[in-house]
Amino acid sequence: MKIDYIDKIINRIIKECETRDPYEIAKQNGIFVIEEDLGEVYGYYNSFKRRKFIHINSTLEQEKKNVTACHELGHSLCHPLEKTPALTKMNLVSELKIEKEANYFATKLIVDDRHKEQNMETVYSVLDFYGLPTSFERYL
Repeated sequence: MKIDYIDKIINRIIKECETRDPYEIAKQNGIFVIEEDLGEVYGYYNSFKRRKFIHINSTLEQEKKNVTACHELGHSLCHPLEKTPALTKMNLVSELKIEKEANYFATKLIVDDRHKEQNMETVYSVLDFYGLPTSFERYL
């Protein structure tokens, strides 16, 4: 999938849903979000009988839940029929194309330019401002 196509999906979904909140976007698109204890797994996306589900680890801090929800929302909107691996700390920096695309989607959905008002000096301060992992620097 091309990056400009992902950008079009993000821009369309923000315009249609009038929000960047992944939980609200999921709700408006009929995607069920389930929070449950997933152990070491941050989250995963699956579909069953044409229904889409995003599973988020209930034990994560809120910032990590948000990043995970955005990442999994990326899978549900960009790769709805693909079998995607569960998101863990280990594959957060995965080189799999499908995972990089979901990370790109999450970054672009979360970053809304509020940081420009804060006079951020480094990419890492921008990532920290939005609660994104440092490994996402390549997507800014």
